[in-house]
Amino acid sequence: MGTRALDGAPIGSRDRTSPVRPVAPVVVLALVCCGLYGILYSVPERSLLLEAVRQLAYLVPFFLATIATLMAYLRASDRERRLWRGLSIGLLLISLSEAYVSVLVLIGRPLSGDSSALPMIVSMIAAIVLIVTLFRLTDFRTLSRAVGVRHITDAAGAGFLIFGSVLAFFAVPMTAKYPASGPVEDIAAAVYSVLGIFMLIATAVNFATRGWNHWRECERRVIVGVGVYGFATALWPLWYLGSVLNRSLPWDSIIEILWMAGAFMVFSGAMTRLRVERDEPRFLTLPRMRPRRHGSLSITMPTLFTVGIPVFGYMALLESVDSLTRTAYAITALGLTFIVAGRSAVSAIENEFLFDRAVNDPLTELFGHRYFHERLQLELDMAGRRGSRLSVAVLDLDGFSRINGAHGHAFGDAVLKSAAGAIRTACRASDVVCRLGADEFAIILPEANDVDRSRVAERIREALLEVDTGESGLLTASIGLATYPQDSLERADLLRKADGALYWAKYHGKDRIVAFDESVVESLSAEDRIRMLEEQSHLGTVRALAAAVDARDPLTQFHSRNVAVLSVMLAEEAELDEGKRRLIEVAALLHDVGKIGISDRVLRKRGPLNTSELRHIREHPGLGEKILRSTQLEEILPWVRHHHERWDGTGYPDGLAGEAIPLEARLLCICDAYDAMTSGRPYRAALSSTAALQELDLCIGTQFDPTLTETFIRLVGKRRLLRPDMNSAREEHRENA
Repeated sequence: MGTRALDGAPIGSRDRTSPVRPVAPVVVLALVCCGLYGILYSVPERSLLLEAVRQLAYLVPFFLATIATLMAYLRASDRERRLWRGLSIGLLLISLSEAYVSVLVLIGRPLSGDSSALPMIVSMIAAIVLIVTLFRLTDFRTLSRAVGVRHITDAAGAGFLIFGSVLAFFAVPMTAKYPASGPVEDIAAAVYSVLGIFMLIATAVNFATRGWNHWRECERRVIVGVGVYGFATALWPLWYLGSVLNRSLPWDSIIEILWMAGAFMVFSGAMTRLRVERDEPRFLTLPRMRPRRHGSLSITMPTLFTVGIPVFGYMALLESVDSLTRTAYAITALGLTFIVAGRSAVSAIENEFLFDRAVNDPLTELFGHRYFHERLQLELDMAGRRGSRLSVAVLDLDGFSRINGAHGHAFGDAVLKSAAGAIRTACRASDVVCRLGADEFAIILPEANDVDRSRVAERIREALLEVDTGESGLLTASIGLATYPQDSLERADLLRKADGALYWAKYHGKDRIVAFDESVVESLSAEDRIRMLEEQSHLGTVRALAAAVDARDPLTQFHSRNVAVLSVMLAEEAELDEGKRRLIEVAALLHDVGKIGISDRVLRKRGPLNTSELRHIREHPGLGEKILRSTQLEEILPWVRHHHERWDGTGYPDGLAGEAIPLEARLLCICDAYDAMTSGRPYRAALSSTAALQELDLCIGTQFDPTLTETFIRLVGKRRLLRPDMNSAREEHRENA
């Protein structure tokens, strides 16, 4: 899709046009070096010259990979440099370590004792650098701090568990029959295996996060190369067996050839990267990958850690092993104990954090939507048992969108926070104040009679008049009231009547308080509200404009209707109320109305847009908002304006990020992108549903809301929406034709 952003499709996530040159020279060089090394290894009595040739053949891939990755680092920019910097540092350390070992071999020094300590330490540091480099490809920013700490805790626990297992069940038994081996070598073998397995895990995490077809050629070779090197490192105890303990076994040569193959793969990937033109985008996904949630791990990991504590504690008490090995077992058991305790503490903190997020609104510090409904049901049950009254006030700030439009959303958030404080101050101590939506609030008033509820509502109106709105005039509100048991005995019906009173106030002059009265106020259903909006606005004209936009291109003639159908399905899956779903449907139908002001030349252009054209197309959300200001659909204005914002803050027109983007706009963004990707465009072919879902998943946490996107992916799988052309839209078109 290149750099086009006409209809919400992920930007730059599928550019696969960079050339890949033949790799025959690298393959030939790898075969020559590996073959020469293997042949000379089989020579029983090697002269100093043959040994020098063998060691040189072994070192060639490591130094070539180091030089190539360093050149790639010098050429790269921005985020990509982190990858090449880590690779070049790790490979340089490996090259120096292996060169040191080669020198020891040439001068006839044994590979044990003090002579092997330095290269072992350097190689371990290099392995850690490579592990960190691979894990930095994964974007953990979408996780909460508690979840991030839990991942680190699990990784540390896995390290202890692998170390103890390799030491107890492999290294110690393998070396027990060889006098040349000692406890230091056993512990080193276990550490090497841990590092190698972590390299494999880091490789698997990256591949599991993305499909193979999403990787560029240079990325594939680099990651596979590091994975092969990690696999060989995990088998290091076998290398030690063949090179020191029992030289009749060929394990050392097999593992060294694997190390060489891994280095050649990295060298090939770096050379492929260097052949890409400078202006081509490179490693576009960095750091766009994200760890997946695996519920099974949350049970398996702590279970294994808990089982490991008594096992390694028992081994630490055995008299049949040396004191250093017993100490290693004791440290493993103690480490797992701390991990289990720490993980429990982190889980408790994480649960408290998630509960707080679910209950409280982070901007206003009021209770949120979910808490309001749960608390209202509780208060109704208590009122029923006591035989007392209970009132509900639903409040909507009048014309709040004009504040955002005039001063920006940062100022609008400050006004919302001040308004929330004013509302809370005006209420009684026993009242429960909640924020339901963007500028919607609700108050539960226990044991409030008609006089009490009116006084509270009037105090709220007066308090809001004192809120500073810049040059946007006085801040007013429309307030609807309903009371239990006189208006209704059921929670849903009571809210519906309070909502009806609110809309009666809003559409009969605003800035007023209306108590529900069956003889005066109609309890508006979602259909009633939409009908009233259409009657009191120029919505019919705007709908005609939206249809005209879709009709300008045969390939997009069903786009707005498709997005509307998908949006309603997603809103229903996200458990939004019926009134909100109907308004989202209207917003989806009108989300691209601003394209009426975009030239056909730009809309139908087959190639990538230049800078001025891109700037022109990005004007359509703001233009759509201006067009819709002629209606009384104030509630959907921010949804239309912000449906091209991105979760990471790099969208347009205002660069909002995260939860600062209205929920409804985030929802529209997902549905808009999915329909755009699964529809043909002049500049690309349509994607399959599976490929489109992979793109959505790839852009979770960067372009799209993580929670809503996962809900949408589940929705598509559940309803099997292979293409959202929505047959009903096509049938309607045929009937009209």
